[in-house]
Amino acid sequence: MAGPEMTDIVQYWRNTVARFPHKPAVIYQGRTYTWAEVDRLSGNMSSELLQHFELGEGDTVAIAMPNCAEFFLAYWAVIRAGGVVAAVNPRLGEDEMAHILSDTRAHILIVHGRVQEQVEAGLREADDIERIIVAEPRIERSARFADVIDGEGWQDFEDWEPPPDATAIIAYTSGTTGKPKGAMMRHCDLLFNVKNCLVAHGFRHEDVHMVALPMFHCTALYSLLPSAAYLGGTLAIAPRPNRGELLDLIESARVTTFLGPPTLFAMLAMGDDLAERDTSSLRLIAYAGSPMHPDTIRRLREQIPHVELRNFFGLTETTSVTHVLPSEDALSHAESVGKPLPEVRAIVADEEGNELPPGQTGELCIHRANVIPGYWNMPNRLEDDFRGAWFRTGDLAHIDEDGYLYVHGREKDIIIVGAENVVASEVEAVIAELEGVREVAVVGLQATGIRSYLGELVKAVVVVEEGAQVNERDVKRHCTHRLASYQVPQIIEFRDELPRNPAGKVLKRELK
Repeated sequence: MAGPEMTDIVQYWRNTVARFPHKPAVIYQGRTYTWAEVDRLSGNMSSELLQHFELGEGDTVAIAMPNCAEFFLAYWAVIRAGGVVAAVNPRLGEDEMAHILSDTRAHILIVHGRVQEQVEAGLREADDIERIIVAEPRIERSARFADVIDGEGWQDFEDWEPPPDATAIIAYTSGTTGKPKGAMMRHCDLLFNVKNCLVAHGFRHEDVHMVALPMFHCTALYSLLPSAAYLGGTLAIAPRPNRGELLDLIESARVTTFLGPPTLFAMLAMGDDLAERDTSSLRLIAYAGSPMHPDTIRRLREQIPHVELRNFFGLTETTSVTHVLPSEDALSHAESVGKPLPEVRAIVADEEGNELPPGQTGELCIHRANVIPGYWNMPNRLEDDFRGAWFRTGDLAHIDEDGYLYVHGREKDIIIVGAENVVASEVEAVIAELEGVREVAVVGLQATGIRSYLGELVKAVVVVEEGAQVNERDVKRHCTHRLASYQVPQIIEFRDELPRNPAGKVLKRELK
């Protein structure tokens, strides 16, 4: 059993398994796994990774899976064995998938059969990957996940004891360069974030946390999985964001907390049956990624008045959660992400880095102490975004007289679609490759009507070369082959030319 002062998340795991072996750890598709059971299964996998897959201390393991119990087991097996979890979005387009799989430098890939073909299509550049482990394989050419977690290896396996500054997770995020960057999270960073989660969300030992947001996102990687291990909580994993299935899981698993993007909760509030469902166990809905529409807040409060609604904010680079808006302010400050947590230092600065007074708009900056140590395979790249001790987030924001932070827009030209970041320049580059396209500009539009839950929509304005035959179907088909589904423009408009200022810069505000 771990001592009173824990310095890594492996100690979280050992402490909870020792104290609560028979308590549910994971609920997935009707099956409940106890902490003792997941200890045995992930321990078997850790043993196999070390003995038969030649995993070395500090080696990366790429995990490309949809939400499933196997993701949970793989995450902990890799970390317990001394490896680094490199989380890969299995919904990526082939080119981006190829880049990230190569960038991980992993020689082991863990994937699920549901996404196996899509993920393996990106292996063309991943020369380092030598072994593949597949859960529910669709292509019988790889090691089976079920075999790897079977056996008795856990009995002889001893958990790795990492130093606090050892890297635990690589989470990929997109930036203005168009190339995804791997944010490195150390064990000490994860411990700090878990502490912030307890302050922000009031997590408890008896909590059952809904995991409906993608498990490769930082909220799951940094917050939900390690927090559950710290407190001995339970994760109820939803395989897909289906409204009926989510409500069924809330009822059957007695879910208490539900973290996710506002899109999930807009969908939850859309039906008239929410008040009729048994949501008595649910105490907290916490949303992030974009503001929750006031109409959604009102509807949720009408139908499930006992549930707290709380906005929170953080970046992949800022060890996740930095700000929180309490439930009592959800409507009165609906556009705000709240106030910084006690050990977070944040300012709004002008172009010279000087802190601005309340009410003035500038760039949100987070202190170096609250930021990851760097990007994987990109030494010193993070320093480009620092001005002295302050990390420049690229978010335009202001703080009001009462200390509430409001984030207005993205300097880095990012469109947020259903909490997924879409870099406009990436989409523009792909469309520009299409034969007959002379130029293109991509902007984000506020989603309305039946699609309002998405937050924003991607709009592409295309100028076609004289005599060329390019239509909307051509553009969408080309994008579908090259981009993730959420990056494909929902709106395509053709114009004779793009509006520009005297310096020749495209006036994107005139394209909305």
